Amino acid sequence: MGERRRRHRAGSSPRDAPAIRIDEEACVRCGACLEICRVGVFVWEGDRVRPVCPDRCFACGHCVAVCPVDAVDHPRFPLSDCPRIDAGDLPTLDQLTAALRHRRSTRCFAAEGIPREQIEGLLDLGRWAPTASNQQPVDWLVVDDPERIAALSCAVLQVLGRLVAVVRNPLLRTLLRLVLGKEAVDLAARSAAGFADAHRRSQEGDDVVFHAAPVLLIAHVPRWDRFGRDDAAFASYNVMLAAERMGLGTCQIGFLQAALGFSRRLRGSLGLPPGRRAEVELILGRPKHPFRRWLPRRRPEIRGLPS
Repeated sequence: MGERRRRHRAGSSPRDAPAIRIDEEACVRCGACLEICRVGVFVWEGDRVRPVCPDRCFACGHCVAVCPVDAVDHPRFPLSDCPRIDAGDLPTLDQLTAALRHRRSTRCFAAEGIPREQIEGLLDLGRWAPTASNQQPVDWLVVDDPERIAALSCAVLQVLGRLVAVVRNPLLRTLLRLVLGKEAVDLAARSAAGFADAHRRSQEGDDVVFHAAPVLLIAHVPRWDRFGRDDAAFASYNVMLAAERMGLGTCQIGFLQAALGFSRRLRGSLGLPPGRRAEVELILGRPKHPFRRWLPRRRPEIRGLPS
């Protein structure tokens, strides 16, 4: 089933395999297209490369991107849609490092909305993130209605409040483990104090879920996609980095993701297309207080494999 869905998504069943061709006059026989294709679309026939198994193609486009003389003719990647890479357009390592260090989670926003066109342009940048088997499964739900965001905040706190009551009861916690699994329930139990504090602060008028952000972004993927969480996370980080360059701030919202895992009703209230599941939720807005300094982070422990 997973393979069938993969092929359907890529449009690469035997009946609709792309008519990949090699321009024999332009080809310099370097073999780059063959070597970079990891699914065996190309083979050597004598001194020439031939695309003998186009039905295997899952439309990554590597063969077109790597050919030094533009000899690969792939119907899904016309050269008019594949501009040449100009190294001058790319940031230096120092510039990229600065952008990575500049990104911080924002939980304090100016009281102004974000134009829809700007939101759409930002989300469009998420598509350049890598996805498993080139599925490109990530779509977005945008919520910029203050009343709906407030209603979602209340619903999240209600779900988490009920969860706190359950996980603090030893008997009910045991029963819940049978339904949801030990790992999920134990995680909720460890988070119970934070959930309870969030509920208390909300009673005092503090929006502890969405931090009064003007926009909520929800990345969603097909339910059957076992790598969908990874794909949504990669796309979301593209969006988070790009938002900084647009003068915007973002923050991933774990409270909503946690509540979605425990409430079918809440999941249904999102209004996602059929067969989709939410994986990453971000708030978006214009920072009220721009950050002025970079802060240190823990260096990772890096070990080599034993010799």
